[in-house]
Amino acid sequence: MDINDNEIKEENDNENTEIIEADETLKEDKQTVCELEYDVKNDEEEKAFLIFQKKFVYKRNWKITVAFGILAVIFSVEIFRNPKTYLGYVLCFISLAMIFITWYNTRRIRKYLMEALKPLEDDKYTFSLYDDSFKIETIVSEEEKNEEGFVPIKPRIVNFSDISLNIIENDEMFIIILKKETIYVLPKRCIENEKISILEEKFTSILGEDFTKE
Repeated sequence: MDINDNEIKEENDNENTEIIEADETLKEDKQTVCELEYDVKNDEEEKAFLIFQKKFVYKRNWKITVAFGILAVIFSVEIFRNPKTYLGYVLCFISLAMIFITWYNTRRIRKYLMEALKPLEDDKYTFSLYDDSFKIETIVSEEEKNEEGFVPIKPRIVNFSDISLNIIENDEMFIIILKKETIYVLPKRCIENEKISILEEKFTSILGEDFTKE
């Protein structure tokens, strides 16, 4: 299950050309390096998204905090020197409010995203790794296929050479981050030790410094 703001909109935005959705782009004779079936729990998604925010969002938040913190101190000094300065109070309040809003929005986005993804917790997926790409596909039961109005879910195929890609590994999961905006989670509880080693070796050889361990 991927964590993606566009996923909440049911992928109604145009996909980047680097993320290929057509299964026909994957040649039938392409050999699979590793394949696994998995599901993602809501708490795992939240942990993954928090790690993503710490790596790519918190840096910006701290810059904003420092900048407006300095302004708040400057305005506070001005208030101390001249308590009757109305503008000083207003500017100090605005500076502190900007710091609060920055961190509050970060937490609010995470909470909203987890609530939106909660209904998908029972979905199952397959991850197929190839020499030059990987594919993530939703497993659809025959019962779902026979339902009225069923729309096939196209797989996501990502070529390593065509897209900005970061992968983070910790004790619980692999976190795949595409273009710093789309996240996929591969929980280790669903992966055999042998396959974990294959993934680590492949990600290290392909991504280099863009594959990190926590």
